[in-house]
Amino acid sequence: MNERDQQIRLTAFHHCGQLLKVHTGAVPWAAIQPGFRFEGEQVFLGSTPRGIHRPAQMQRGILSIKTTKPKQGRTARYDDALGDDGDFSYAFQGTDPGNRDNTALRQAFEDQTPFLYFYGLVPGVYEILFPCYLTDWDAQALRCTVAVGNARELARPTKPADDPVLAMPIDRRYSTVEAKVRLHQAEFRELVLGAYERRCAITGLPVLGLLEAAHIIPDRDERGRPEVSNGLCLSALHHTAYDHNLLGIDPDGKVHIADAVLEQHDGPTLEQAIKGYNGQRIRLPRHLEDRPDREALEVRFGEFLGV
Repeated sequence: MNERDQQIRLTAFHHCGQLLKVHTGAVPWAAIQPGFRFEGEQVFLGSTPRGIHRPAQMQRGILSIKTTKPKQGRTARYDDALGDDGDFSYAFQGTDPGNRDNTALRQAFEDQTPFLYFYGLVPGVYEILFPCYLTDWDAQALRCTVAVGNARELARPTKPADDPVLAMPIDRRYSTVEAKVRLHQAEFRELVLGAYERRCAITGLPVLGLLEAAHIIPDRDERGRPEVSNGLCLSALHHTAYDHNLLGIDPDGKVHIADAVLEQHDGPTLEQAIKGYNGQRIRLPRHLEDRPDREALEVRFGEFLGV
């Protein structure tokens, strides 16, 4: 393993960890594109036109791969997918397994070197998964399989890919499944917040770090579809109140505060930020298809009334 290549990877992982903190887990490509400084040089994290990336400063393998979310009306160039068992299936660049990009993928598989995975949530916005590893490289199928590791693996030496036990340890399977769940949650959040123009539907609060995507019918319920029409953009405070049925929203979008809360008296947070919105109507998305499903609101409001 090339020591300089590994130092570049570790620096990239640290940089991306900071990006995830700053952007609350959904990083715009504009923040990823500039890259980072390493030994006086600018190292790019990824490529805008290409999905497989090895910067000029590295000698072998890859630094990152990317799956984009196409804009509405367009189709993706490559068929990347989440496997049923939680793994990621990633398409080769083109149809020649021996081209430069696919050879770099093969090297990453052979060396079991970690890399970044920029996974598109909405057009131009990405979740960043790392450290990732290739667990298969199939020249006939023109695709490879990606697993997500954990930070502890970065402290260990890389393992040979020809040992199936070491190449895919059991904790990597758990990490990959967890990453899949996290991606679905992050995508739902981005879609819902985007539909509500990144403002709380109740208060209009525009502070991104305080906004959450609330399910109308919870995702644990088989009726709780991960669709924008089953979501509401709420502040963390109002999301918690909604989940605990201290606040309800009827099918007409009217806010109802639970009697137990209305009977209490305290400072401005309770009186203004909670009780003050009793009887108000929520702000709705511009697009009709993004607006809350009336049947879902009715089901959930029935639960609120039954408490």
